[in-house]
Amino acid sequence: MDKLILIVGAMLVGLGIGFLIAGSIDYTLSSAYTAGGYLWLVVGAVTIGIGIKVRQSNQQELAALR
Repeated sequence: MDKLILIVGAMLVGLGIGFLIAGSIDYTLSSAYTAGGYLWLVVGAVTIGIGIKVRQSNQQELAALR
C-alpha cells in the first residue's frame, strides 16, 4: 500500500511539472496553468510525505513483531 501511495505522489508531482512546463512553453495559456502546476506539486509532495509516514509506521510494526 505504501508503494502505491508513493507512486501516486510521484505521478502528481509529474503532473504539476507538466503544467508548469506547458505554461512556460505557450504564453497564450492563462496563468491558471502555473497556479495548477504549483497546486499539483503541493498535493504530490503531501502525498509523498504521507506515503513515507505510512512506510515508516509499517516498518516499525514489522520490527516489533520480530
